[in-house]
Amino acid sequence: MARTLQKIGADGPLVRPDAVEAQIDAALTLSPEPLRARLAITDPRDANHLRSETLVHLVRHGRRTGDQGLISLVLPVLLARCEANLIVKVPDGQLPEAATVREDILGEFSELFASDGTGKDPDELDFYECKFNRAFRFFRIDVVRRETGRLKHVAQMPEPDKDGEPEPHDEVFARVSEAFRSPATQDSDVFRSELHDAILELPPDERDAVILVHALGYQEESDDPGEETAATRCDCTGRTIRNRLTRAATKLARFKEDL
Repeated sequence: MARTLQKIGADGPLVRPDAVEAQIDAALTLSPEPLRARLAITDPRDANHLRSETLVHLVRHGRRTGDQGLISLVLPVLLARCEANLIVKVPDGQLPEAATVREDILGEFSELFASDGTGKDPDELDFYECKFNRAFRFFRIDVVRRETGRLKHVAQMPEPDKDGEPEPHDEVFARVSEAFRSPATQDSDVFRSELHDAILELPPDERDAVILVHALGYQEESDDPGEETAATRCDCTGRTIRNRLTRAATKLARFKEDL
């Protein structure tokens, strides 16, 4: 049974609705196939539709218990809902790089799960379990305002310093890359098979980014316009490739521990 979530947040009392708690308790008892069927219901008027607050809890529960299968089932559905919201709220034409901003928002939102329980606000995702639409709206507006400010003050923002702090996904993919390079052994063959299957289950854009960069060794991007990179192969920016890798890293996080 899910713990009752009731606290005072910066936005006032933070209470998980009774309906969400009931959904969470029911969802936690489902085996993968019935859960998959519930996740496929897109009509919020359907009594079996799982609310986004419930999905946030299920992903967090999967991380706390090490249930990567649960994360792999639920997180793509939650991100797809977020993406559908962003296509409406951050449409092409609203900003010069609206598609990249949408990628930024999804990437940074994915990072919240990777850093859940740590950092300056370890309980940040509690807000999403109580009032998801409101929480995601604030999150989206913050990123859009940041991008608007960037466009207002500079013509082109340089990428972060290569010597700066590593991105949250760096350690995951350093180890994933190592798995592709290491000599084969009986144990590594089993591991690589599991890793291969997990990568193939990623959404196509994330899967392509992982394979190009961490299996085939392409650079994310290059200052040389003639060099073939993951960005040129996928016809997008290097920033978009990094956002896709960030989302993929959240779903492949268990391989960091396995290695």
